[in-house]
Amino acid sequence: MRKFALIAVGLLVFSIQANAQNEWNGTYLFEEDGGKNAGGSAIFISHELSIFDNGDGLAATFRSNGYQTSTDLICSVKIHGPKIMIHFESYGDDNMFEPYKAGDLLLTLERKIEKGKTTILTHWGKFTPAIPKNAKSGKVYFERTATTNQ
Repeated sequence: MRKFALIAVGLLVFSIQANAQNEWNGTYLFEEDGGKNAGGSAIFISHELSIFDNGDGLAATFRSNGYQTSTDLICSVKIHGPKIMIHFESYGDDNMFEPYKAGDLLLTLERKIEKGKTTILTHWGKFTPAIPKNAKSGKVYFERTATTNQ
């Protein structure tokens, strides 16, 4: 009977962990609008975080494109309760600068329920926004734009 209980608890933990992973699968978007520079060019940067199951758990790609920006990062993902931590692993093909080392914590997203609505708070790590007004952690920046069933 005790062996059955241990197996049941193990399956329950696995089920909860798999469900937590599926809850994060999807695409998240954060757009920065910095107005115009002195020459009149728009300062606009789009950040896209895609979280998916790679067969060994969750992984992610993180791309930023726009004004003087081209970032293409391959990331690992760790779940800690209502938080998901995005760690840098390597650079993709379309990358301008290389300031990160493997294992760097880029950012953390946190699910929080406020007034019955789920919001996603961002806590910046090594990655920080280009526009200084967006650099405060603990605010809503990323919005989920799509889900994946991978």
